[in-house]
Amino acid sequence: MPLYAATVVGPQGRRFAVTEDARDAASLREALRRRNLWPLHIAAAQPPAGLSRARLSSRDFVALLHQLELQLRAGVTADVALAQLAGDAPTGDAQRMLAHIHREVAAGRPIHEACRFFARQFPPHIAAVIAAGEASAQLPVALHSLAEHLAGAEELRRTARRALIYPTVVLTATTGLIVFLLGGVVPQFAAIFSTLHLDLPVLTRVLIAASEWLRHSWPLLASGTFAVVGAAWFLRGSRRFRFTRDALLLRTPVWGEVIRCVATARFAAHARLLVEAGIPLLDALEQGADLTGNAVLARQIHVARDGVAVGRPLHAALPASHGFPAFFIAALKSGETTGQLGAALRHIETYASAQARDRLATALALLEPTILATLTAVVGVIALSFFLPLFALLGGVSAR
Repeated sequence: MPLYAATVVGPQGRRFAVTEDARDAASLREALRRRNLWPLHIAAAQPPAGLSRARLSSRDFVALLHQLELQLRAGVTADVALAQLAGDAPTGDAQRMLAHIHREVAAGRPIHEACRFFARQFPPHIAAVIAAGEASAQLPVALHSLAEHLAGAEELRRTARRALIYPTVVLTATTGLIVFLLGGVVPQFAAIFSTLHLDLPVLTRVLIAASEWLRHSWPLLASGTFAVVGAAWFLRGSRRFRFTRDALLLRTPVWGEVIRCVATARFAAHARLLVEAGIPLLDALEQGADLTGNAVLARQIHVARDGVAVGRPLHAALPASHGFPAFFIAALKSGETTGQLGAALRHIETYASAQARDRLATALALLEPTILATLTAVVGVIALSFFLPLFALLGGVSAR
């Protein structure tokens, strides 16, 4: 039902404001009078500022979808289910979101249209799945598939984040140690060596020069770093920049395969959801391409969509030099030949996700010893550059 804001006078003559749901202003006026409240002004209320930007965590959103699915399967109507969920939800974004969706649905709007108000929580591909579920009277099934997909995607993200914690900590510590040695320790040894008037080895002179450059040029280095990061942030919306960046990432040894498998799993998951929900294949390809997260693979999907539009099968419409894994084409061909494209996309999603986890584990297994070896080498070179002049000095003393 619509939301109204009213200014009323209470039994003690005190004026205050109330905000309530009602079918219309007249029914709200009657309800207020039955409660011994005298309405002075009633007007349609606007949603609170910033309400459309409300967003739940992935875990809370998946739980919400499952709860709504269970109530719909039990035969509860959508407006009653939404009202119950809004009443049971803790105070916060979830309660405000559910209350707004319930008001819109109770007023006669479809669920997917009410959800589109929260564009951050319900982007077009999620709203499209809900719309298809409503149109086919299979909304519980659509919600279940959507919850499974979101839970799987979140699990993959958590795995990647957990796996990257250790390398990130080690790399940060290594960088800090190198900066500390070059900026604080090396100058002290350089001062000692200068007082001894030693003929320094090449390695020691290079290290002292690097230390001097870092000490005197760190503002320039910091400015350059910020400039590069700022330029990358500014150009992130440029198609040419994103295409060039993603093309380079796909060519990166080991990590390129991880990115390729993750992008493939994302495309297959979103395309499967849309196809199984009854969305036309061309629309599913259009939205799935934009959700791959990689501009190069997205462009190749758009090219394939143009081929599908003129009657070619999807597996044959992809460019010959596409960037997808080898199993992608075989699975698509099998699914299109047997008329089980949704099942084929599900298989691609599952297999690509498993491959992404395996490749990520391999990449991290190679990255950790590489970082440790680099740290050992750097510290060893710095230590050797300290000891070489001392060895020369001790050798000269022994000769005397």
